[in-house]
Amino acid sequence: MAQLAHELVDEAAGRTPAAVALRHGAECISYAALAASGASVAVSLRACGVGGGERVAIRLPACPDTVAVLLGASAAGAAVVLVDPQLEAARCGALLRDCGARVLVAAPQDLERLDPLLATCPMLRTVIVHGGPAASMAVQQALAWDSFLALPGRAPDTSPAAALAALVYSQQDSHAYAEDAGDAPRGMAHSHRNLVAGAQSTARCAAIAAGDRVLAALPLHTDHGLNALLACFAAGATAVLDAACVPAEDGGAAVGAIIARLLQGDAANGLVAAPSTLKELARRDLDRAAASLRYLVCAGGAIERKVLDTLRQALPRTRIHLLYDIGDACRSTSLMPAQLDERPGSIGRALPYSGWQVLRPDGRECAAGESGELVRRGALVTLGYWNDPQRSAAHYRPLPPTPGLAARENGYWPGVAARRDADGFLYLADARNDTIVTKGYRVSPREVEKIVIGTGLVMEAAAVGVAHPVLGQVIAVLATPRPGARLDSQILFGACQARLPQYMLPAMVDVRRAPLPRARDGQIDRALLAGELAPLFADAAREPRSANSANRPEVAS
Repeated sequence: MAQLAHELVDEAAGRTPAAVALRHGAECISYAALAASGASVAVSLRACGVGGGERVAIRLPACPDTVAVLLGASAAGAAVVLVDPQLEAARCGALLRDCGARVLVAAPQDLERLDPLLATCPMLRTVIVHGGPAASMAVQQALAWDSFLALPGRAPDTSPAAALAALVYSQQDSHAYAEDAGDAPRGMAHSHRNLVAGAQSTARCAAIAAGDRVLAALPLHTDHGLNALLACFAAGATAVLDAACVPAEDGGAAVGAIIARLLQGDAANGLVAAPSTLKELARRDLDRAAASLRYLVCAGGAIERKVLDTLRQALPRTRIHLLYDIGDACRSTSLMPAQLDERPGSIGRALPYSGWQVLRPDGRECAAGESGELVRRGALVTLGYWNDPQRSAAHYRPLPPTPGLAARENGYWPGVAARRDADGFLYLADARNDTIVTKGYRVSPREVEKIVIGTGLVMEAAAVGVAHPVLGQVIAVLATPRPGARLDSQILFGACQARLPQYMLPAMVDVRRAPLPRARDGQIDRALLAGELAPLFADAAREPRSANSANRPEVAS
């Protein structure tokens, strides 16, 4: 039984060495070849002096070599950090400093932009240039890819399952880094136990089988993307990477086109994709895909009902699984559309190898139908937030004592109230960590508010998600000015534009003179504001606006 991430591939190679593990364009990689590639990378990493627990950063599009480095880092006892290839240089440098990367693997064109920043990464010792010759850089060692693989070394040692295996940076935090605001990227620390159990959980939930061809249409640097890849390996299936390297910044159109083409060509019988991509896919002809697509996994869960109904009608034989996230716990619960019909408002039941408890203030389990605080337990509870002990302490705490056990298990407390029915289906009562899902990105409203307040122009600010017929949601920012400040919506938008990446820019800015409304607990009533703004984009054009149109937001004063 696999205990470490790379062992998922090793075990599949032992069972069916000739089976195809990866497909990327015309290239097909067998499990035996992929296992050998991972082992070779592990030896070379050790030859570069990489030790247990050190971080190996990969800034490459999804391709077989990216996967080989991921597996090699696991086998070498290191932790992998998959970096968004679209991340601009300054924010990439911030991420590399935060994770303390010892090795960086990147394309030569990216390294040209990153080179001036590498000197600011004190832990970085080695840069591996993928797809070009090595050049002089601000690091101790720069190697071309072939030279790196030719390094002599020794077989790596075995890591414990509880060891750090990966740092996954949420897209909104790595993009929203603002050095002048004292902000920093936020990484989630995953152990091998987390990765392996998560892969087995998704494979079991979706019933992925050996020999399946799964189109993993999610970037590998995201939690869902990494999990989809490993779930294929856990089942001995083929991961089709063709759509995993396409940015979703256009609302999913490019990814949707690739997926539709591959499905029409019978390239896959399984699909894992984000809600925004599925929205685009629902607009396309899926007649030929209906006969071959056995299952579809919606990573993120929150998909518009009309989009879901369109997919169900177009794909009548396809099992559709909605995987919901709660707070920073991705893949928290699973719901089938038929259950959605029977249990409106539910986010489903806990995935395999994971558990959610609804607790009273005294730590006792709530009865069916009783609201309480939602807490995650089990093998999918991660190690916490990297370099952020304060946030980790707030959300990762011991669970109430279990009778008969001396040790107390750690749980994840997202700060969400919920209730559970008699059959174990969960219903959120209050989501204080609501995430805005826009253009395929998960955006934390708290991070947007933090940066808006950091402009020094506002007294208070609220960021809320507003439904949009194409993008799923867009961001609206409402704020009150600081006393004596000259501020209107255009000025505030300009300040946001200078600090936020394009996809996090608000589509609507409203500077109000009266205080923002408050809920009973004294917090800004974001639910009330979201309801007030709900009709704002109801008649938006079918096609999403270009990035340049962000210069013309809806404004109100």
